Amino acid sequence: MLKKLSKQRLFPIVLVVSLLFMASFYFLKQPVGKPIIQELTKPSEESFLAPSRDWESEKKVEDYFIEHLRMSPQEAQEVRSKPGSDGTVMLRIRETTNLEALLSNLEYYGFVRDKEALRYALEHTEDNQVGKANPIMVGENTISTWSSYRISEDMTAWEIADQLLNHPTYFAFDEYNYLFMP
Repeated sequence: MLKKLSKQRLFPIVLVVSLLFMASFYFLKQPVGKPIIQELTKPSEESFLAPSRDWESEKKVEDYFIEHLRMSPQEAQEVRSKPGSDGTVMLRIRETTNLEALLSNLEYYGFVRDKEALRYALEHTEDNQVGKANPIMVGENTISTWSSYRISEDMTAWEIADQLLNHPTYFAFDEYNYLFMP
């Protein structure tokens, strides 16, 4: 015969059954084809927005031009107004660049609001070009090294991710070894 369950033993069983019921309801409610892990790790929509040149960051790319390229402050400010620049600067990626350094530098110089949002965008943007020359791996996607990219603070994390994954301009020799160029 079945023994009567004591109230002390009944409570944990009811609690476990209730939790299983709530968890199954949650999983059934999720949209088909959208992994739950992706939902939990996706940064806020605001963090993907373009920061603009007024965004507070440790330094600006103009500071980089002054410190590394020995430009005057006025020259550094005028770089983006030169014909063909369209308000962008050139980001150069060499074989020694790693993903963490790239993400950190883009956040440090104010090109993205949040480096984790850019990482997410890089992992979830369609990569139409297989990276060449020992590429930087970002999940299944690749960023080509020995290449340059035109970027600006007016680009969203998604637009920068598309540039890095799909629009490299290759170079064979680098006599400068600079991260940013006018």
